[in-house]
Amino acid sequence: MKNNELKKYAEMKADKQKEMTDLVEKVKGEERAMTPEEDELFNQLEKDIQAINDTVAKINKSRQLTEEDGASKNDEKEEKNMSEEERAMEIEQRDIEDFAKYIRGEFVEQRADGDFGKGKAGAVIPTTIANKIIMTAYNMSPILEKCTPYNTKGKLSIPVYGKDSKGNDITVSYAEDFTDLVEKAGAITSVDLDDYLIGALAKLGNSLINNTDIDLVNMVINIIAEYVKIFLEGQILNGSDKITGCKDITRIHEVATAVITYDDLVKLKNKVIQSFRKGSIWVMNQDTETAIELIKDANDNPIFVADPTGEFDGKVLGYPVYVSDNMAGIEAGKRPIIFGNFSGIALKKSKDLELQILKEKYATQHATGIVAWLEADAKVEHLQKLSALDIKSATTPSNPSDNN
Repeated sequence: MKNNELKKYAEMKADKQKEMTDLVEKVKGEERAMTPEEDELFNQLEKDIQAINDTVAKINKSRQLTEEDGASKNDEKEEKNMSEEERAMEIEQRDIEDFAKYIRGEFVEQRADGDFGKGKAGAVIPTTIANKIIMTAYNMSPILEKCTPYNTKGKLSIPVYGKDSKGNDITVSYAEDFTDLVEKAGAITSVDLDDYLIGALAKLGNSLINNTDIDLVNMVINIIAEYVKIFLEGQILNGSDKITGCKDITRIHEVATAVITYDDLVKLKNKVIQSFRKGSIWVMNQDTETAIELIKDANDNPIFVADPTGEFDGKVLGYPVYVSDNMAGIEAGKRPIIFGNFSGIALKKSKDLELQILKEKYATQHATGIVAWLEADAKVEHLQKLSALDIKSATTPSNPSDNN
């Protein structure tokens, strides 16, 4: 209720009070008692004033309640938001505690809240733990981290626009009124991603598991994450008959001998055009990195610039070097170096990683097995973003165009 409306009630009350005062003063001035009519009028004025007071009191009470309700709702909303965050943290902590109990063979009470439950074949699926494993694996590998993610289950077809069989691409040119553009038809193809089941098995000694001084859950997360990282990274870099990964790279610089030169690295880098090089990295194993560190430019300066405080060991030609044991060495018929932006790789994984605890299977070994199941696939989505250095095998004839 607005203040001017309350003012109206105040004015009405003042009028009634004046009328009552005038009546009393009249009777006093005439030194007599009130007539029945005057007595009835006085009582009515008194009732009217009380009614006005009650109405104003109710208006003020209503306003107060409305303001308090609004403030209460804001407080409740803020409290709800805070409690949801706190509740999520509490559920996550309970998931961790329950998972540790389950690994140790202790009784785990099924909860209505949280993500801890049972999946196929009795597999335990604490979603918070599964997510931590995937995140840890990705953090361990810039290859996994840089790939373009597709988190979905089932087959996935990604449309890709490219040149047609005659090398035609999208037309961009100057134009004039009433003149047709010369059309060229690029081709729309697709990259098809499947669901390949991947399993990682780790065995832990029960003596280690039962040691309560150990952060068991984080240990499991790191062990499984390392397994997943090594396998997926290896599949992406080398490819197979299932996950093809970088096996499909078409921008190849081939060298005839198992010796890599400064010129080879420049040519390999330039296989990826400048507009696609942002975010690129070199990938090689430790022995190859050592060989690259020994290469010097025309001024006798090492081309490898060390960066001991950074995420990577150093840079070559301005781009970071990532060392992976999954890469082949500098040998005939091998691919020791890949260069480019790994966002050109499409990495599809199912949303859920499934964990299974195997206690009986390894009971005679006084050990517990922990299995992680994941469905994934990876293929080159943008061929322009990646290049590879291949060393010609002894039986492969040289292709002059490879060294351009």
